[in-house]
Formats: sequence, C-alpha cells, structure tokens
Amino acid sequence: MQSSRNGSRMLSSSSRRLAASACALALLAPFAAFVPGAARAGETPALDGTRAPQALLTHDDARVVVALFSLPGCPYCEVVRRNYLRHLEATLPGVRVAEYGIGDERPFECRGNDAAPKNPAALAKSLGIRVAPTVAFFGNDNRELAERLVGYNSPDFYGAYLDAGIASALTRAGEKKSE
Repeated sequence: MQSSRNGSRMLSSSSRRLAASACALALLAPFAAFVPGAARAGETPALDGTRAPQALLTHDDARVVVALFSLPGCPYCEVVRRNYLRHLEATLPGVRVAEYGIGDERPFECRGNDAAPKNPAALAKSLGIRVAPTVAFFGNDNRELAERLVGYNSPDFYGAYLDAGIASALTRAGEKKSE
C-alpha cells in the first residue's frame, strides 16, 4: 500500500512539472518572433535591419534605402518582403534594402550620427509609422525621398507603386548630390 502512495505522489509531481513546463512554453512562444533572424515556417527570413538608414548610405554607390517597416507574423509583410524587396539590391544599383520591426527596441549597430534614432522602434515612432507593412524611401539624413507605401491592398498594382517610389527617390537623391 505504501509503495502505491509513493508512486502516485511521483506521478502527480511529474505531471505538475510537465504542466508547468507546457505553460512556460505557451507563454514564451509569442516572443519567438522577436528573436533576431527567426523566421516562422514558410516565411522568408527578415531583411537586414541592424543598421540605421543613414549608415547604409555610406557604402559604395548607395543613394536610397528602401525600408520595410514590419511586425512579426504579418502575412502582408511577408508578401512584400518575399515578392518585392528581396531582390532589389542585386538588381538596382544605388539601392539598399532594410527591414525594421515597428516594435524592435534592439539598438542599431551603426546609427550614422548621435541625433539619429537609436533603434527601429524609435525610428518608426519618429516617422509616425504605426501600420505594417509600410515601405519608406530614405536618402541622406533619414529624409524621405518619395511617398510611402502604407499597407498592402493590391498585388496587381503594388509592384508599379514600388517602382514609381524607387524611381522618384533615386531622382531626388541625384538632385541632392548635385546641389
């Protein structure tokens, strides 16, 4: 009789530990999306967002930063990232691409200057960006060079809007360099 009581106590203790572990995992799972470089199954890995836009413009022939402001798990952000932005740096000279999490408070590796926002969340807040996806086109000093693309509502026209924004930004960046 004594051994069956000890066995049920051990089982009860093991069950409690297992339940506590399951609860802990359930509570922590939503935060997995904030792990740098983490992508959910079927998602394209996030674009680099470790450097501020101004810092990206110090490289080579960079004149414009196309920045995606996103949220973890946002299906529209995934479409924009995968279908429209992933290939841009390889196909458009003078363009750099970055992705900034609207709620990401990890500090930038390189900000460009002391007055620049310290992290992606501060950058988004300073620009009034609260909707994901938002694509912004930056030139020198974090100045926007073209109209933002806010949201994703039409796969038929999004590519054309993006191309027009990039062309406008490159033109304005060229004007600024010649001044």
